[in-house]
Amino acid sequence: MRVCGCEISAQEVRVAVVYYDEDGQITKLPVAQTRIEIADDTSDEDLKSCLAEMQAFAVEHEVDTFVIKSRARKGKMAGGPATFKLETLLQLVDGTKTKFVHAATLAAFTKKEIDGYPDKLPVYLKNAYAAGVYGLKKAS
Repeated sequence: MRVCGCEISAQEVRVAVVYYDEDGQITKLPVAQTRIEIADDTSDEDLKSCLAEMQAFAVEHEVDTFVIKSRARKGKMAGGPATFKLETLLQLVDGTKTKFVHAATLAAFTKKEIDGYPDKLPVYLKNAYAAGVYGLKKAS
């Protein structure tokens, strides 16, 4: 089983794919693409193109489930319109499931369950990685 942890920020989805290796250890799949962006969230063509890119990413990396770090729906830190569209596009990827994890739940899980991050993991991917690990452990 492969889980793609996602953090949505502005007009991009930051992605980290994790799985259990032969030894039962959680491993981050090395992928060249760590972000999926949408140029113009008001353009039909850009939305369709972004969905196709997400679909291709899921097929190429054999993703079973996307786990998205939830964002505030209202208030000062609420996500913009593009972020909600990106969530929806992830939910529309054929052959995958999509789950959400609340930011506070993910923070608590990270403190208790994640001892360290993989070497050379960029800072901007830490939440996506944590979401992926959360999804992988909760699925087992």
